[in-house]
Amino acid sequence: MPGYLTAIGTFLMAAAIIYLSYLCSKYLGKGLAKKSRSRYMRMVDQMVVGQNRTLAIVQVGDRYLLLGAGQEQVQTLAELSEEDLIPLQGGEGEPAVDFGQLFTRLSRKKDGSDREQR
Repeated sequence: MPGYLTAIGTFLMAAAIIYLSYLCSKYLGKGLAKKSRSRYMRMVDQMVVGQNRTLAIVQVGDRYLLLGAGQEQVQTLAELSEEDLIPLQGGEGEPAVDFGQLFTRLSRKKDGSDREQR
């Protein structure tokens, strides 16, 4: 009988530890989210492109910045306009994004050319 009680006690202790870990991570996560909020900036989107490499679109006031973040540095890659922010996942009936056209438009903007090249 004592072996049976020991097994039940061990199970209850493991369940209590898992539950307390869940509660701690839940409340700590909320506290960190509140601390990371900013009045002047917000993260619009981010994408991991490799180990320790991330692309992020950050809104600062009315400007949108495309940032590249590596292990040791963060670099501004481009300044985007609101028209450049095209949702890639459309709803029903919406056409897919033409990446060639999007790339051409962004490269023209970077070069300072506004005319279409075909």
